[in-house]
Amino acid sequence: MISLKEFDTVIPTDQCSRSLFTAQRDKLAKLMRNSVSEAVPASGESPEQVKRDELLRERHIEQRLQRLIVRAKGIVSEEMLVRHQREIPVDEIPDYAVTHLLAQLGERELQLARY
Repeated sequence: MISLKEFDTVIPTDQCSRSLFTAQRDKLAKLMRNSVSEAVPASGESPEQVKRDELLRERHIEQRLQRLIVRAKGIVSEEMLVRHQREIPVDEIPDYAVTHLLAQLGERELQLARY
């Protein structure tokens, strides 16, 4: 098992809480929703179509967030391997351990989506 000291060199423990992770994830989801709603003009579609489009957008945003989380976990896993020659499988890294990377990756993705 990896020691906390080794883990702390890769993941800042002051940014490693469930509440911070949830807040960051919610913030990114809101920013993604805003960017999508700006890009999609309101039209005279039926209420059913509007609801369906909204559900598709929510599903797309959720998938984007999950990809960002998995990418961040991959970065942490790779960093552990490089720094400590210890492999930690991505599925063993808790979501809240990548809060610091989620903000960076999310901002980068939002900037790329604008262009």
